Amino acid sequence: MAGRQDNTIKLPDGRTLGYSEFGAAESGAKPLLYFHGGISSRLDIEFAHDYCLENNIRIIAPDRPGIGISAPQPKRSLLDWASDVEHLLDYLKIESLPLLGWSLAGPYVWACAYQLPARFNKISTVGGASPILPPVTIDQIGLLADRMLLTCPPPLETILAASLEASGKLPAPTMKWILENELSENDKAIVQELSVEAATDFIFESTRQGGMGIVDDYRAVAQDWGFDVSSIKGDVTLWQGEQDNLCPLTMTDYLKERMPHAIVNIVPNRGHFLLHKMLDEVLTPMFS
Repeated sequence: MAGRQDNTIKLPDGRTLGYSEFGAAESGAKPLLYFHGGISSRLDIEFAHDYCLENNIRIIAPDRPGIGISAPQPKRSLLDWASDVEHLLDYLKIESLPLLGWSLAGPYVWACAYQLPARFNKISTVGGASPILPPVTIDQIGLLADRMLLTCPPPLETILAASLEASGKLPAPTMKWILENELSENDKAIVQELSVEAATDFIFESTRQGGMGIVDDYRAVAQDWGFDVSSIKGDVTLWQGEQDNLCPLTMTDYLKERMPHAIVNIVPNRGHFLLHKMLDEVLTPMFS
């Protein structure tokens, strides 16, 4: 896409961390750090480029390890990601900024909020995942692929990774059809409006290096996080579509109970893809 800037940095352990920038590129633009969803990549926020360009917002969207243009980090943890993010912000010479995450990014957002509280002045998630702990159960999660990845026994991880890699070779119209049919009617209507490329590029990019990066991404969420979200303070907003059938409302309830200071916005007649229709409502408060 015209205007997208792909970049990489070298981390202290020698790995490459890749990220894209969308929106305004001027030095005076308002920076926003964005974390992508699951079975996805930095490209899932590409749709926001024009809006951010018009509103002087600079989105910085990294790929997590093994996904897109970021080198693998096998058996990584959520807190490992916080370390990578700290190096990225230091490299960009950004002391603090808002942080936004979608879907499976939720746990990665909370890891950064826990480990790097001074780096984020506002934190928001949209359909963000919580720990899979009571009252949240695995059967409440609407996407079969998510359930399989979150419960995959170690001996089957390579098989699941190979299956994901194979899915990355499907024709784009087929992938778009599969995505549409996994969604609520509200989300399906949003995806149907997208071009084939806009609806699938971010998925195909997630398997650029194969499927193991995705397996690692979910394993880190399924295992013990190494911290409790109840210790997270600061300016937190949780957005949840009332018709979200991928990340259930019980996840938002779990997070709200442990972060009573958080603002919770349950949006009627919206689902998991609400950000596509509510960019202004979500982003404007993050810069106020």
